[in-house]
Amino acid sequence: MQGTINGYGERCGNANLVSIIGDLELKLDVRCVAEGELRKLSELSRLVAEVVNLAPDEHLPYVGRSAFAHKGGIHVSAMRRTSKSYQHVDPDLVGNEMRVVVSELSGRGNLLAKAEEYGLATAATGDVLDQIKALEAKGFSFEAAEASVAIMMKRKEPGYRAPFELVDFLVNVEHRAGRGIFAEAMVKVRVDGEVQHTAAEGDGPVNALDTALRKALVTRYPAVAQLRLTDYKVRILEGSAGTAAITRVLIETQRDGVRFRTVGASTNIIEASWRALADSIEYGLTMLARGDPGSG
Repeated sequence: MQGTINGYGERCGNANLVSIIGDLELKLDVRCVAEGELRKLSELSRLVAEVVNLAPDEHLPYVGRSAFAHKGGIHVSAMRRTSKSYQHVDPDLVGNEMRVVVSELSGRGNLLAKAEEYGLATAATGDVLDQIKALEAKGFSFEAAEASVAIMMKRKEPGYRAPFELVDFLVNVEHRAGRGIFAEAMVKVRVDGEVQHTAAEGDGPVNALDTALRKALVTRYPAVAQLRLTDYKVRILEGSAGTAAITRVLIETQRDGVRFRTVGASTNIIEASWRALADSIEYGLTMLARGDPGSG
């Protein structure tokens, strides 16, 4: 049998050895790898994706981020009772994990499962669910932005203090003779009661805003330097509204090999980007710092 990891191919692709190994081992009971090595299948798939500089395919069988994802309230309620109700194999056998997706279709059980996953208090799940549904009506989508959901629940915990608070920001984009397009951002954030005021240039307005925010925080939180933005997606909702349409921004960030996503939405792309950026840094500093799981 000829194939490649993740089915990568120069033109039409090749047989995906990751899926084939999973099928042979778990469905046909045919030994392909040494004892205990099957649990490294997901890690192998993601490592190869990283090496070839391609985003991991979330929909791959066995190892994809969505291979064991559950969204509907009834499904999640059943999964909380027995994982066999909607899963064909134990995800741990291939080094993957079950994932609960939160969206407008979610019930309270989805947030309870998410709170348990992150070790968060469950008392305010009803309030958070109402908040999520209200935001989704405004253009947000939390299906692929679990870090934003986690940080929303974290903020509801008694005594929680966010690592920073926005005071204001200013973004300028200019065209200067001999230099071309020029972007600069100014950020004021409150950290431990003190206002940090910084400015930075960037390749574009969002890059400048990101750089200025990190510059304001890195002295107090050196771990900010470990947070690397790995993907930035923009989607225009209701394109018939033209330039006044709501813009949704999805940001993927990585720290110590863990990828997580946050979301923002607004008729102003800079505001949408800010919300996603702020969530990503707050999540990276407060949740991953204490060893909580990522969402990717």
